[in-house]
Amino acid sequence: MPTNTSTPTGLTPSRLLTGAAPSFQGQAFKIKNGYGSKIGRGDVVSTGTSGNQGYVIIAAANPTSILGVFGAVYPYYDTVQQQTAHGQNGAYIAGITPPTGVDVDCWVTVDPNQVYLVQAIGGPFTTSMRGLNVNWTTSTNGVPNAAGISALSVDLSTAATTNTLPFRIVGLAGVPGGPQDPANINPLIEVMLNFGLSEFNQALAI
Repeated sequence: MPTNTSTPTGLTPSRLLTGAAPSFQGQAFKIKNGYGSKIGRGDVVSTGTSGNQGYVIIAAANPTSILGVFGAVYPYYDTVQQQTAHGQNGAYIAGITPPTGVDVDCWVTVDPNQVYLVQAIGGPFTTSMRGLNVNWTTSTNGVPNAAGISALSVDLSTAATTNTLPFRIVGLAGVPGGPQDPANINPLIEVMLNFGLSEFNQALAI
């Protein structure tokens, strides 16, 4: 069986675990003017603290709280380009230049019941992994490619019962014998955000 090429594209909304019609549950938030880190489409984001309190930021490794998955920036006026801009194909890139003091609007998928497709490395996938938690691959969150798409993948070698890992494995998104055969090294799998880390499921404020 051929091995899939490792070409991660972050977290792509697929369906709702409840079986309801997928609306992807996107909500509008803000990125603070001058925020200095990249956020790709499909990256994991959190709510900032201190000077970024209330704003969207890229989620750090081993997060204690997750807001959701980044969708795109909304159009904003760029003072250098002197026209309406959309970031880097919808991604937020450090150095975009809205007017001074004007924050950048964006949308984030926040529903804890949302199921996402994501490429896994460190396979093959086994049925015993379903229900375990898993981490994203080191240094793949917040480094979008030139098209603005997330480079995030998950590392199956981290699959465990550890309750602080950011994703819950729902299952495989392929069939035996096809391009997403579980025997492949880089299969496409389904995950959800860890319910315990979702900002909307935490009893205490951020």
